[in-house]
Amino acid sequence: MIISEDQFRLRQRFEDIELGRVIPQFFLRPCRLKILMVVDGFPGSFLNVSYSHSYFGLSAVLDTLRDNPEHFVKFDVTRAHRQTDTFKPNPATDPDLHDKYGPHFENFRFDQPGFNVDEYDQIWFFGARGNPLDSQRLSIDELEVVSRWMDAGGGVFATGDHADLGASLCSGIPRVRSMRKWTAAQSVPSGSGVNRHDTLDKGDNSVYTFDDESDTTPMTITYKKYALNSFSPFVRRHQPHALLCGQKGVIDILPDHPHEGEVIDTAGINLSASFSFNGYSNDEFPSATVSGPKPEVVAWAHVKSDHTAVSDLNKGFVNAKTFGAIGAYDGQDVDIGRVAVDSTWHHWFDVNLTGRPQSRLDSPPNNASNPKTEGFLYDAAGQAEYRRIQNYFRNVGMWLADKPKQRCMFIRALWGSLIRYPLVEEIHSRLTIWQLGELARDAIGRTSSKCTLNRWVIDLFPVEVLDPWRKFELPDDFPGPCLTCPPLESLEIFTLGGIMQNIVEVTDIKSNARLEEVDEKLLSEALVKGAETGLQLFVENFKQSISLSEKFVSDIGAAAKDLPKASCFEAQSRPVSCKKKTTELA
Repeated sequence: MIISEDQFRLRQRFEDIELGRVIPQFFLRPCRLKILMVVDGFPGSFLNVSYSHSYFGLSAVLDTLRDNPEHFVKFDVTRAHRQTDTFKPNPATDPDLHDKYGPHFENFRFDQPGFNVDEYDQIWFFGARGNPLDSQRLSIDELEVVSRWMDAGGGVFATGDHADLGASLCSGIPRVRSMRKWTAAQSVPSGSGVNRHDTLDKGDNSVYTFDDESDTTPMTITYKKYALNSFSPFVRRHQPHALLCGQKGVIDILPDHPHEGEVIDTAGINLSASFSFNGYSNDEFPSATVSGPKPEVVAWAHVKSDHTAVSDLNKGFVNAKTFGAIGAYDGQDVDIGRVAVDSTWHHWFDVNLTGRPQSRLDSPPNNASNPKTEGFLYDAAGQAEYRRIQNYFRNVGMWLADKPKQRCMFIRALWGSLIRYPLVEEIHSRLTIWQLGELARDAIGRTSSKCTLNRWVIDLFPVEVLDPWRKFELPDDFPGPCLTCPPLESLEIFTLGGIMQNIVEVTDIKSNARLEEVDEKLLSEALVKGAETGLQLFVENFKQSISLSEKFVSDIGAAAKDLPKASCFEAQSRPVSCKKKTTELA
């Protein structure tokens, strides 16, 4: 269909508003998350992480964060290299590309003059250099800076690859060092041999080649399932960790690679460990041995059993296995920063996402017509998979945000959904709080995953209040964590409904009386008051439900004492004495 120039400009205007490039007066500016990315490598060699498009490049991740579709948040990324980024665009000949993909810092150190880590909400580490004793590793002074910042609420993401790749940058960082294998002392997986962590999935033929990591076929991962209560004890419900909760369902895929690292699950971590740098000390995982949060694997990758000397033209036979691919630690429950780790940066690098150089192809044709030079971008199916993987990247940024930034995103998601289609057309004063809540939950879920919304709501409460929902892990043969507890969604719906009802009342949004200006203080007050209203109604309804349930249980107990006699089931005419005394059940 051909569109006019005016239609094109209108669409562009709409896109600019949705992506936060243009902020109308009645919109709230997106919450801005400031991320410091830190990479390292060997300048002048193949193994050097770059922010530009390259084999070990992060340009696809930067593009993903730059043009994210969530209207309530924007990512501001500062790019630092521990050495020099020898693949960066030339600032003299390509100033625009250098502005997008060039490093802001080279030869970066956390204790360098003029640098203030407190300006950042998160740090993402992509480590390529091995050896925990490497001369370019984080110094004790730097580790003190980073650990103090983490304990003040800063969020950290870290990854490397097989063997000890990443040890120089990451193996000394508190929590990070314990949640993933970085060193030989931790028995890191090898890059070759029968015990390597080979997650390759065959591409468009019957054999494995190295460049299969650059095709449109991702690997399937297994995710940890967190129990959700249900109205029926016979319906098992669950959700993934927020890192893998996508806008269109569970993110159960990742790019594949022939030799990954490994994330460590809870049982393999010393929960009593502590650290000390220049006299600053703390527990790695405060209260984890008692009731505090614990680091855990939230997704596992799999090595398939069909790698043989004949089928695998890359590295030959490998033992089938399952290993940790993504790990998470929710330090916010003990007032410190969250941490996420990944088994390999190949889940993030350009070579696995947007294609490999022609010189690195292992399967014909050895030219630009080979689909693997385009990665997931080659066809529509691959692009759909790529969008799911990009959702994971953005989830990392949103999940690592500290509590103030989580609240910032929450109120913007609420207001943004209220003034956008479809909610702006559907909401009116005749709707009940329950109906308002259902509409709001659906509308917010169109741009934010249900898991993120779930956490925004439950963070309104003290941690211990929602333990039955948040921390109960179901045995396979158990019908439900709490037979009398309503599903968590009902609590969300009442809370959101109360909030939306109150926001509509105080802003008079339907008559457009106050849309020229948005008062964030007014919205914040409306949020708190509305949540209280919704929760009070929830409690009233729940009490009525409990009362009905108590009567039902009492009646059932009475009926159990008045069951028919055994003789009533024999092959004879039914005696009058088999009739129940229904008057006793009244």
